[in-house]
Amino acid sequence: MNWRRLQDISLKGKLVIPFLFLAAMGAAALFVVSYRFQASLIQVNEDTRLRNLYQVFLNDIEARKNAALSLAYLAAKNPEVAEALARRDRNRLITLLYPAYQILEKDFGVRQFHFHLPPATSFLRFHALDQYGEKMEAFRPTINQARETGVGVGGIERGVLGLSIRSVAPVFHQGRQIGTVEFGLSLEKPLLDEFKKHYGSDVVLYIQEKPNQDEPKVFASTLDQTLLPTKLFSRLLSSGEVVFQPEFLGSRKVASIIGPVRDFSSKTIGVVKISVDRSPTVALLHRYAALAAVLGLLGLAASISFVWFIAVVFTRRIGEVVKGADEIASGRRDTRLPVKSGDELGTMARAINQMLASLETSQTRLQEYAQNLESMVEQRTRSLKESEKTYRTLVENVPLIVYMIQPDGATAFLNRSVEQILGATPQQVNGRYEIWAGYIHPEDRDRVVALRETCLKERKELHTEYRMVHRGGAVVHVFEHAVPVYNEEQNFIRMDGIVVDVTVNKELQEKILQAQELETLGQISARLAHEVRNPLTSIGGLARRLVKSFEPSDPRTEKGRLIVDQVQKLEKILQMMLAYIEPPSIRLQPGDLNLAVTRAIADLRTKIPHNGFSVKTTLDQSLGPIKLDLKLFEQTLTHLLEHAWRQMGKNGDLEVRTKKNGDQVTITLGYHAPHLTDEDLEHFFYPFALNAPPEKGDPVPERGDVSLAKIVIHQHGGVINVSKENAQRIKIIISLPLAA
Repeated sequence: MNWRRLQDISLKGKLVIPFLFLAAMGAAALFVVSYRFQASLIQVNEDTRLRNLYQVFLNDIEARKNAALSLAYLAAKNPEVAEALARRDRNRLITLLYPAYQILEKDFGVRQFHFHLPPATSFLRFHALDQYGEKMEAFRPTINQARETGVGVGGIERGVLGLSIRSVAPVFHQGRQIGTVEFGLSLEKPLLDEFKKHYGSDVVLYIQEKPNQDEPKVFASTLDQTLLPTKLFSRLLSSGEVVFQPEFLGSRKVASIIGPVRDFSSKTIGVVKISVDRSPTVALLHRYAALAAVLGLLGLAASISFVWFIAVVFTRRIGEVVKGADEIASGRRDTRLPVKSGDELGTMARAINQMLASLETSQTRLQEYAQNLESMVEQRTRSLKESEKTYRTLVENVPLIVYMIQPDGATAFLNRSVEQILGATPQQVNGRYEIWAGYIHPEDRDRVVALRETCLKERKELHTEYRMVHRGGAVVHVFEHAVPVYNEEQNFIRMDGIVVDVTVNKELQEKILQAQELETLGQISARLAHEVRNPLTSIGGLARRLVKSFEPSDPRTEKGRLIVDQVQKLEKILQMMLAYIEPPSIRLQPGDLNLAVTRAIADLRTKIPHNGFSVKTTLDQSLGPIKLDLKLFEQTLTHLLEHAWRQMGKNGDLEVRTKKNGDQVTITLGYHAPHLTDEDLEHFFYPFALNAPPEKGDPVPERGDVSLAKIVIHQHGGVINVSKENAQRIKIIISLPLAA
């Protein structure tokens, strides 16, 4: 273009062209900034809505799982149902529960109602009454877990009828697990249709075409939907991440969120895609764009008209105006043109000043938008910090040990529960694994250390049960479970795990086994005693008649009396056996343990001489009420004290102490018995055992009452142990539970 011709353009053109360009650029810049800002806000809101819908979908599955588990426990805790299952009475179960199942199936979408026998054998399907007897242990892990743990379990699981929401609860009868009961809810199209009805979103659930393959297939959907790309499905299945993507469904624009769906064991078994219609969002964005464009064009037209007017009336002070325009063009938006007169040029100067003020206002508004955005970010950050604080509080206060270990085996984190279980602070246990291993019971240490090293090396879960030793010396039975943790690049970074104190469960199992053994032994002994007593009574009666028929001087008379004496001794032994086998029944009521001890000591002092013998008592006055059969417990203590007196040789000091220890109360008897051997201690509570030598002229002490002492203590819910403090001193400890 000829530069000369440009210089020949009229003053009006020279004024109009630059101002026209500036106005167009300003309008375009405002349009672009406004459009992008609105699009960003809409995108953030859209992603938030999709994430909320995804969480609502997962919560819906969790709620249905809990509902199914509630139904399972409701059936499992029904005494009539438990009794019918224990008797394997299918007809009784059908009579009790089938009408309710029909209502649940019709009105609440219950697909499965199923009873199983151990280990995992189908016993009764209300949804298929003629199908039972199937062995399901190989493919129904929820049944196995509920049976093994004795606790209900629920979640998504694949069964004979396909993938569904299942919950399984154990059924107990008379303290024994007799089977399990299961409720299942649909995970198919009706569930997705209901979700769409409530939230207006389309849902597609994808699962693997075949196990251990990454080819997807549609399990359920609210629309005709093509499959996900295999690569995307495989990535989401393995990583568990959540992705957002816009796409077209036919002619509709939609926004979708795609996230993992996990089964009852937290294993990813599928992917769900939730789609919402973007048409309203796109339309709103287009309206904003159209409005911004119209306003820009109007502003541009107004600028052209105004500049043209200024060019027509502009006659003087061109230098000042040009100078001011140059400053404005250079970016100095705080420049103001001087208004020295009220003529056309002064009017133009005021108009330019007003335009600059308008631009500043727009800039201020943009800054306010930015500040609001920063406020939203700060609020979100604050919410995340509060969530983290809540999570840490929960972890620190759960009644089990929560830990993190590094790939080299060093402990990086322990919560405060380690103090309760091991008696050590987290700071004392953190660090090298050898510190933690030092608390493991010596008999279990090598096995547990080797297992943990294997799990760290092979990056696999840790499941084990072993014993640990409290700093106070007590043995604690624990169960440990840990899982490997990976970062976003799928690199192994640590293992997170928990350690649960299962000592109470172990003690309960031992008590149950002991009770069963005692019951069996009692039945056998009682039968034997009754069988022996009948012929023994006949022998004794016949011997007495023979003695009466002989003359006193007859040598056979003495032999007959010897037979009678031995028969009487055998009859007395049988009476002791029956008393031991069939202990008296008790009636437990809250009572004062110290009072029972005091009365037993007073009763002992009335029966024995005081020469060289004394009882020293130390009674804890802070004891709470104990459930006791006061009279029977006093008699038992009296027999133990009297037996101790005999073992001491009828002289010396007998120490009696009571003490509160947590939720237990202990009674301790301590005395010298130098003649007792380790074998005597093992047979301490055996009937007919004599572990105190009688003095010359003393009657043989009866052992029946001491033998019954252990049974009476057990009937009170307690335990009694006998041990040696040293070579000559015996210690008897009775532990009883405090009344609830």
